[in-house]
Amino acid sequence: MLEIYCDSSYNEDGSSFIGIVAIADGVEVHQSTTAVLPAPLSNLECERAAISMAIRMARALRRDDEQVIIYNDNTEAVKEYLEAEMSLYPVEYTPRESPLQSMADRLSKRFPQQLVEIHDLCRRPVESFTPEVLADIARNGSTVLYLQKDRERSSNTKSCYRLVARTADRILSDDHLYCARSGEVKNVKIARDIAADVGAGEIAVALSGAYFLLTDETWGLRLKGGEAYSILPCEIPHRIICHEVDRSPENLWRRVARHNHS
Repeated sequence: MLEIYCDSSYNEDGSSFIGIVAIADGVEVHQSTTAVLPAPLSNLECERAAISMAIRMARALRRDDEQVIIYNDNTEAVKEYLEAEMSLYPVEYTPRESPLQSMADRLSKRFPQQLVEIHDLCRRPVESFTPEVLADIARNGSTVLYLQKDRERSSNTKSCYRLVARTADRILSDDHLYCARSGEVKNVKIARDIAADVGAGEIAVALSGAYFLLTDETWGLRLKGGEAYSILPCEIPHRIICHEVDRSPENLWRRVARHNHS
């Protein structure tokens, strides 16, 4: 079976891109990032272009009478194809959170990310959950920062996140909301906004010695060579931590609790 996951990043002020991931019998056989030409006039038009390209890709990759399924995370675009029977192959909805659709989403943002000037963001090595890190968080009251998606405020054209600052014992702050429109380099835009607020003293939390937890929501800040961009300015002493398998905040707090009682 051939499965093709497609997504797009619409940018009304610049170039829009399509991300494609193709899986044949459970093995990845293709991934790509392609500009949408001519420039789309809306997010829906951009998603239509993504599905159309996925169909063309399926025609090129399909073997004999192999079954094909096209996946996209835009309900309106998928519904259009189903109702109009516009597709040569079945088009199905899949949530953006699914691993392969998430990969297509990241691919649609790969070129825009490379084009964005991000040298003004602080970069730090990414550390694992070592006993020393867990002990510092568990026993010294160190602050941990991470982003949590606000699903009520997010939409097909906008992603919104709450900045959570907490210790092992309590939440210090979770009332700062940051949003990025479709087509913007989400992680970079939000990281810049947070760093600007920190520099302006808008976040009234003790941040010296804090930890920035990389989660699935901020995975786009990860760099090659074991580094990542931070949401905090370099002037503030801090560290970036991440678990390679389970990147959820809940995993960190479970480990901190176990370490505290060991």
